[in-house]
Order: sequence, then structure tokens, then C-alpha cells
Amino acid sequence: MPQNAATIYDVAKKAQVSPATVSRVLNEPSKVNAVKRDTVLAAIASLHFIPKAAAVANARQSYKKIGVIAPFFTQPSFMQRLRGISSVLSGHHYEIVVYSIESQEEMLEYIDMLSGSRRVDGLIVLCLEPTDTMLSKLRESEIPVCFVESNKEGFDSVSIDNEAGGKCAAEFLFNRGYRKPGFVGESSNKTYAVPATEERLKGFTKYFAKHGISVLPNHTWLGELTDQKVDEGISGLLSQEDLPDCILASSDLIAIRVMKLAKIKGIRIPEDIAVVGFDNLDFTEYLNLTTVSQELDESGRTAAELILERQRDPGRTARKVHIQLRVIERATTGTKAGSTI
Repeated sequence: MPQNAATIYDVAKKAQVSPATVSRVLNEPSKVNAVKRDTVLAAIASLHFIPKAAAVANARQSYKKIGVIAPFFTQPSFMQRLRGISSVLSGHHYEIVVYSIESQEEMLEYIDMLSGSRRVDGLIVLCLEPTDTMLSKLRESEIPVCFVESNKEGFDSVSIDNEAGGKCAAEFLFNRGYRKPGFVGESSNKTYAVPATEERLKGFTKYFAKHGISVLPNHTWLGELTDQKVDEGISGLLSQEDLPDCILASSDLIAIRVMKLAKIKGIRIPEDIAVVGFDNLDFTEYLNLTTVSQELDESGRTAAELILERQRDPGRTARKVHIQLRVIERATTGTKAGSTI
């Protein structure tokens, strides 16, 4: 380190805060109000301050840490993607640091912290929609970043087309004679997350509409992703006299709740209602659930590989990898009785 390198005390003096506040901004940004946090980060940037631990890591040219920032990190789909990420990074002896967010404010705090302290070698952003301000901070930080399930200009990305996924499921069901489509899923009411459910419903609806078929409101449920709300919504849909003959669920987890509640009500699958999930989680094979595969492990592996490539060649053009979606046919769908298909 150069002899005149800025210290935490220099940053505190310039920002007119205590050294303890600077430390909190670097380590626990959520505990510092936004105005004060921005002032400290501006001081860090102007002084080119590097925390001691980061300076040591810089001397080694690597922190050997990759950050993964995501919502819903307890969801199986996240864990399956994380497994793919780990399968690549563990071979290169990297530690994975997970940052779980529950609000747009938290996402900004983590991006501020990571771009200000440079405590990771790269960042994988799962299923999130950062603002233009956040994207600018990430560009300025020069940290290798890869977005998964979204596509951002100037960044590496591993994307899927959720609308195409809904269309894929609709086409599969239509070709097997189903003509009364239904849809159930969690509502994407978080502005910081990719609105995957609505995009899948849009593709599903548009395909059937092309064939003169409507996805009726009483055959559609979107709601809060809690056990009680999901069960209430699905139960209400399945309690009608007029039932759909097929249902696309926005995730495999919701699809198995459809299967469970249908069994309780004496509704046969697939004889009365066909069910299709989305994700192709590990357990779907054992439950014989037809589902749309988005290659979760593969998308995680690809994101990790893009981060490592970016480290080796920081100046290369951003790469955009598109994951092809496909229906995995199993026992929860068949050919509609009486169909001429």
C-alpha cells in the first residue's frame, strides 16, 4: 500500500462522521440512514479509500469470494441455481457469499456496500430488477457482474423468456386437446424482482387467444405466496362447478399444491384436470409432474463461468446467454379424452 493511502479516519473527517459510522457503512449499511450513507460513500470514492482487508486482498489480486444477491433465497429454485454456481466456483476455490434482499432499499444498500468496499471478486444477480442508479454504481465499481433471468445492457447475462415459457406450456396442452385452460401462481408484487408469473401468464394467454380460446377470470388465480393464501386460492378455483381441463402453475411448488388439493376434492389428474408446473425442480421427477424446464443448474453454472471469464478478460464484450425452455412430459398430463389430436 502507498504510504499516503487514505484511512478510515480520513474518510470520517471528509464525511464529517465518526469512524464507527464509516465502519457501519462498509459492514452494515442498513443501519445507516440513506443520506449519511451516500455522504460516506462519496467520501470513500473521492479519497479512493480501500479498507484494510480489501487492500490485503488486492495485494493478492483476489478476494476468492463471489457474491450472489437474490430475493426468495430459501426457494428451491434458488438453491438449485446456487448448486450450479457452486459446482463451478468450488473447483476454483471460491467462497460464495449470499446476500438476501426483501426490498428495493436493501438491494441499493448491498450494491452501495459492494461497490464501495470491493469485498468480492464478482457478483451474480438472480431474478432482480435494479434501477438505473444501481446499474450505474455497478458499472463504476468495475466488479464483474452477471445477471440471471434478466438482460441488462453492458453486463453479462443468463436469461430466459418467461413469456415464451407460458406459450410453450400452452402449445403443449393445446396440442393434446385441452381447450379450457387455467392458471395459478404467486403475484409478482415486488418491484425489485423480475415479474416472472405475469410474463408466464401473458404467454399462456396469448397462445390460447390465437386459437380463439380465453383463459377465463374464474379459471385464474394470482395471489400472495403463503401456504394459506395459495391453498385458499387454489381451493376456491377447484370448488367451482365449471372447472378448467388443464392448469399451468407458475412454479412446481404451486403445482404440487394443485395436485394435493385436487386429490382431497376427488378431482383426478390428469383425467379431469391436467397439471403443468414450471422450473423442473429435482422432486418433480419423483412426483411424475409435467413441467417447463428452465435448466436451473445449467443457468447457475453458466453465470459462474461468465464471471470467471470476465475476471480473466475484463475488456471483452458482454455475453448474453439465452436458456432454451422446454416441456418435460410426465404423468400429470395426457391426451384429452375425446380429442381428435
